[in-house]
Amino acid sequence: MKVKIDCIPCYLKQILSAVRIGGFPEEKANEVFNYAMKYIPELDTEATPAENSTLILFKAYEAMGMKDPFEQAKKESNEMAMKLYDRMAQIVEQADDPLLTAFKVSVAGNIIDMGITPDFDINVALKEITNKEFDHCDYETFKKYLKTAQNIMIIGDNSGEIVFDKLLVKELKEYNKNVIYAVKDGPILNDATMADAMETGMTQIAKVITTGASFLGTILHRCSDEFINCYKEADLVISKGQANFESLEGSEFAGEKTFFVLRAKCDIVAECAGAKLGEILFIENRPKR
Repeated sequence: MKVKIDCIPCYLKQILSAVRIGGFPEEKANEVFNYAMKYIPELDTEATPAENSTLILFKAYEAMGMKDPFEQAKKESNEMAMKLYDRMAQIVEQADDPLLTAFKVSVAGNIIDMGITPDFDINVALKEITNKEFDHCDYETFKKYLKTAQNIMIIGDNSGEIVFDKLLVKELKEYNKNVIYAVKDGPILNDATMADAMETGMTQIAKVITTGASFLGTILHRCSDEFINCYKEADLVISKGQANFESLEGSEFAGEKTFFVLRAKCDIVAECAGAKLGEILFIENRPKR
């Protein structure tokens, strides 16, 4: 998915989230915006929105003098999600199709996105998603792959959400699958890192690696050889969240073995996915050949 001019307001919205959630002095916010905005004309118009967003955020962090403005907020998201864990586990266990329901609960966690929707209500999201079907769903195709797949990679998204993903990991392991869970190598917005994986217990139920990069999404030319090799060796890949969709959709590298699980939070992503704004999606990658 290529960047569009409509993406520029989103860059600024993410900077505003970093300033406010990071507790940066409001009276100095203009300095951060002015510094970061100078670099917008230098962005590659052939890049993905995820990559360009990250480059602008790095400049904002530099101007703020903060390595991780979301550090405290991420801890709070994890704590909130862990308090809901038993309730979520019960929802999955009592479902007619526990695996599909685990996917629904997992995508409910995708609403925890402080860069785009800082005023989320996870209780509302849980009720909404577990009581409805995916708006676009390739679950049956996924199940066909699952029959013969042995190694499954999940590319994680946000803090807090990683707790919801634990139920998905556990359900996949019920099928005797090996699961690798990928997180970011360093802080960017509220994306999950190795610290979040350890704090939430993900490291206790799955092999956890990093993408080798601190960029939003999965920017392949910035990822580590370890991550690239694990991706290639995976029989099935579950890509969580909008930024991963932005950076992987349509690629031959991701292939037909990659499935995207997300909520379409912007018009451009929705259009690219053939969906409407706000819809929840479980869709197979369709390589552009």
